[in-house]
Amino acid sequence: MTKYIRIFVISIASIAILGVATWCVIGWVVAGAFKSAAQDGGLRKLFDVAEASVGTTLARGDVQLQPGKAAGEGGLTFYQQNPQALQSDKKYFETWSFALAIAHAGLNRDYQMSRWESSTTAQWITPADKTDSWGHAFCVESGQQQTIVVSPGPHALSSLDCSTLSVSEEELAKMFQGRLNPHRSGVMILFLKRKHAARTP
Repeated sequence: MTKYIRIFVISIASIAILGVATWCVIGWVVAGAFKSAAQDGGLRKLFDVAEASVGTTLARGDVQLQPGKAAGEGGLTFYQQNPQALQSDKKYFETWSFALAIAHAGLNRDYQMSRWESSTTAQWITPADKTDSWGHAFCVESGQQQTIVVSPGPHALSSLDCSTLSVSEEELAKMFQGRLNPHRSGVMILFLKRKHAARTP
């Protein structure tokens, strides 16, 4: 099952990157910059920019893609001038993909968790997904109707104490499913709900 979950996550990430990459190519063609970019290692830059752009949209719920800054030639120029932003935004994308894999794995498990659990101690989470891109463990709660994955975020000094964590349904109702939603505390929350609620006897 884990193999299929990872394939699913990779497929979603690939589609997102392909969409942004296509937008980048269109921007280059319109600006007449595709040829010069290709001669200067543009293909690798294209995917770096695409991942970073996805990181600022799909992975981060607090910002929106800014035309001319994160797409096409403007995206390349922006990230060439701001290499730290490129690496930072790519880490958001990577953390999103790890959290999404955990969420899907949680929804496909045979039993439910009665409390929050650290990703480093959960045996059902693959080693590649146990920490976010900043080296912090995730906190995970998986029930009959949804799985919630919490990253301490880029500014945290250490992993969270999962036993003290609490995320209310009211808070989730204001968030986007399948994205890393920034919380006022600094953590980032991703959750997925089951398409069909479990039947009760």
